[in-house]
Amino acid sequence: MLAVAGVLIVALAVAAWALVAGWFDQGSVRGTTKGFVPAAVPAASASAPAWPTFGNAPESTRSNTALNVALPYTTRWDVNTGSLVELPPVIGGGRVVAGTNHGVAIALDLRSGTIDWRHKLGGTVAASPALTGLAGTASAGQPQLDLFATIAGDLIALDPASGQQVWSLSLGSSIETSPLVVGDGVYVGTRSGKVVRVSLATHQPVWTDTVAGAVKGAIARSGSNVIVGDYGGHVSALAQSTGHVVWRTTSPGKAFQGPGRFYAGPAVAYGRVYIGNVNGRILGLDATTGAINWVRVVSDWVYSSAAVADRVVFEGSYNHNLYALDAVTGDVIWHRDLGQKISGSPSVLGDLVWISTLGKPVSAGHSYAFDIHTGRQVVLRPLGRYAAAIGVDGTIVATGVDTIAALTPHTAP
Repeated sequence: MLAVAGVLIVALAVAAWALVAGWFDQGSVRGTTKGFVPAAVPAASASAPAWPTFGNAPESTRSNTALNVALPYTTRWDVNTGSLVELPPVIGGGRVVAGTNHGVAIALDLRSGTIDWRHKLGGTVAASPALTGLAGTASAGQPQLDLFATIAGDLIALDPASGQQVWSLSLGSSIETSPLVVGDGVYVGTRSGKVVRVSLATHQPVWTDTVAGAVKGAIARSGSNVIVGDYGGHVSALAQSTGHVVWRTTSPGKAFQGPGRFYAGPAVAYGRVYIGNVNGRILGLDATTGAINWVRVVSDWVYSSAAVADRVVFEGSYNHNLYALDAVTGDVIWHRDLGQKISGSPSVLGDLVWISTLGKPVSAGHSYAFDIHTGRQVVLRPLGRYAAAIGVDGTIVATGVDTIAALTPHTAP
């Protein structure tokens, strides 16, 4: 009897360890072409004068493959902002606009690097700003504003030319979501788990929806919906007009360990939603139904939002790796171990994917650029840490820890 009991105890211990170790986890799932729409990706122009929001396009693909980024480059200017720039700046109207950890909004002349204005926002900025009303963007024809979200819970609109406040709205909870602007609607999420559409005309909420947890990542457009990931481990499609739930998907995870949480924002392309989870899963979902098409398991947290280009999904992980995944199947095409954790999101400029490492100590954080097809390293730039470079025609805008620089590709005018 004692022998049987001993065997049972050992068996239970092994089973418990198996659960913790993920032995019963479904793991990676290879995707199929079902629901894949080859042409369904935002087009980008080589002469694009703006990168107006965190994800560039409303679908948040963080890419413009049409840009000229021929190397080597020269540093046209390099400006110290006086504080950490955790999220990427944006570009539009001939200016580079960013928010800092000290709660300061700053606008730099794109050509010269001259500081056009600074504005104290009254709260730490942990999100990229958004520029509204620019020609050729999703909010063309709307008032031109520079929108900032703060940890204090405020959405603040500044005049692009002067930096003076035009209006502000308190949402009552910390905002780390980079605003998405489509037409008259501004979409943000809060730490309290609210997703809010704010009107550019009235400066007031149009609707509010509650999701399963805090919303930290950027929101992306998918047709007539917006896509949101939350700290409850859910991805939701909400109708832009009403906020009603169109579909909601729970992330897979290790058995009995829950669905993790989404710090990263989604990217929408090819009829799919691509998003990483801190439980080490990168998902490819059907954008129409939310059905899981593929799962790629990596060995550590995925905090960064994906960049998508040329049927490849680029993601960084705390396991030090930048991954290039097949957008159809989720298979690893190539990966590069950068020797440091990756927290920030990659971006694709021309035929290069840029990424910055977290780096401990700070001096160990660097920025890199790799050939998107081969993974060959072509750029190493000291003092990266969070934000990858962004770009417009003739200029790459790269951040350090507390610096912003303009890099000119050698064939640019």
